[in-house]
Amino acid sequence: MRQKAVIGMSDMIESFIEEARAVSLSVAAVTFERLAARGAEWTGPCPQMGGTDAYAVNVIKGVWNCRKCGTGGHDAISLAAHECGYDLSARAGFLGACAAVLGRPVPDGENSESAEEQREREDRLAKARAEAEARAATAAKHKQYYRTKAMNKARGIYFGAALVRPGEGRTLREYLRLRTGHVMPEGVFENIRCDLRHTYWHGIDQFGRPAHIYSGPAMIAPFVDLSGKVLGCHETWIDLKVKPKRRPEILDDDGATLPTKKMQGLHKGMIIPVLGDLTLKRWVVAEGIENVAAVAGLERFRSDTFYCAAGSLGNLAGPAANREKHPIQKRIDKRGVERSVFVDGPLPKPDADPASAFQAPEHVEELVLIGDGDSEPLMTAFAMKRAELRLSAPGRVVTTDWPPKTAGDFSELCMDGADG
Repeated sequence: MRQKAVIGMSDMIESFIEEARAVSLSVAAVTFERLAARGAEWTGPCPQMGGTDAYAVNVIKGVWNCRKCGTGGHDAISLAAHECGYDLSARAGFLGACAAVLGRPVPDGENSESAEEQREREDRLAKARAEAEARAATAAKHKQYYRTKAMNKARGIYFGAALVRPGEGRTLREYLRLRTGHVMPEGVFENIRCDLRHTYWHGIDQFGRPAHIYSGPAMIAPFVDLSGKVLGCHETWIDLKVKPKRRPEILDDDGATLPTKKMQGLHKGMIIPVLGDLTLKRWVVAEGIENVAAVAGLERFRSDTFYCAAGSLGNLAGPAANREKHPIQKRIDKRGVERSVFVDGPLPKPDADPASAFQAPEHVEELVLIGDGDSEPLMTAFAMKRAELRLSAPGRVVTTDWPPKTAGDFSELCMDGADG
C-alpha cells in the first residue's frame, strides 16, 4: 500500500505540472491583472525591480519581458514565477509557480487519490492537453503573422528615414557629439539615419485608432542579422535643449513619463551596427548606441574594429541557467509580505535558442563587452559574466570593460565636457 501511495503521488504531481503548462499566457495575464485596458500590450512596474513601464505582457504575441531585469518568457509558469519571485531552477519554486498559475496548492500526498478522483484528474488533463495543442497551433500562425508585420514596419521606418550625408543632419550629429563627447566620423552615418519629424504613437484615440501624441527629431538605427540584413530598427527621440541626455519628456494621458527609445521589428539575436564592418576580427559591443559610440571615440575610432550595440541587456547577456537570490533587495507582495528578490544568475542557459541573444561570428578573435554602471550592480555583473561565458570560443579573447565608478557609463563619462 505504501508503494502504491508513492506512485499515486508522483502521478498527481506530474499531472499537476502538465495542467499548469497547459494554461495559456493570456489566462495567467488575467490572474495577475496584466491585461491592457486598450490594445494588446500591458506595461507597468516590474514586481521585482520596480520602475514605471519596463515590464510588459503581450497576450497577442504570447510573450512577456522586463527590460529592467533583462528577463522574459512565453508561458504562464514563467510569468507566475516572475510575479511571485519564484526560482524556476529549484523544484519548490517551480511547483510554487505552477500552483500560482492553477490557483490551488501543490498536492501534498496526505490523502491517497480515489479511483473517481483519478478519472477526474485524467479527464481534466486530457482536456487541457487538447486545448493547449489547439492554442499552440493558432499561436504559431499568429506569431509568424505578427513577426512578419513587425519586421516590415521596422524596415519601413528605417528605410523611410533620411540618409545623413556630409554636411547634413546637424541635429543628429550634435546629439551624438553631446552624448559621447566626440564628433562622429562619416562612417557612423552609413548606418544611422535621422527623421526630423518622427511620430510617437502611444495608446488609442477616441475613434479606436493608434494615437499620435508627439512628433520631433529622432535617431533611427537598424537591427541587422550577421549577414547585414535589416530586420528591425531602434528609435531615439531627440531634444537638444533637454539636459543631460538630450531627449524630450513625453507624457501619457495620466502624466506618466514614456520611454524615448523604442525597438521595432526583430531585435533579439540582432545587432545595431555603429561603425566598421562586420567582417573585422575585433568587435566592441555595448548595450546602447551612445555608450559604444563614446568608447569608439575614446579608442580614436579604430579602423580594425567593428563597433555595435545590442539594444538591450537581455540581448547582450542571453538567457540564464538559473536565478539567484539577491543578498540585499527585498520586495513586498500584494499581501504585504516581504519576499526575496531573484535575479538571473551568471551562468548561461546551456540549451538556449541562438536567436534569443546576439551571436558573435566565428571569425571574431577579440570581443570587448562594455559594462553599464547605471543599472542594478549585481544584476548587471551577472549579465556581463553570462555574456562572457556565452560568447567564449576557442581562439577568441572575451573581456568586459567597465566605466569608472564615478560615471554611470562611458557616455556619461565623455559627455561632461561636450558643452565646452
